[in-house]
Amino acid sequence: MFKRSLLAVVVSGSLAACVAPTQSSAPTTPGVCSTERTSSIQGHHISPELEQKAEQLSGASTVRVLRPGQVITREYRADRLNLQLDSYDVVVRVHCG
Repeated sequence: MFKRSLLAVVVSGSLAACVAPTQSSAPTTPGVCSTERTSSIQGHHISPELEQKAEQLSGASTVRVLRPGQVITREYRADRLNLQLDSYDVVVRVHCG
């Protein structure tokens, strides 16, 4: 009886090791901006939903929308994602800083 229980535990553990880990959509370093996964943002019309998606994909703490001719501060922030728009409010550039 003990051998069967032990065998069941060993087999269960072995099978569990064969299951592929689930990939998380969360960035590896929360709060640090990365544009590796934001290529799908470019070319889309800006919206609150798109801003939220960009923030989630980048791992940034904040998102700044930059319109043509807008005066902006030039300080670098590693936790900020910048969405640069054209005159039609379409995202033309995505960068951190």
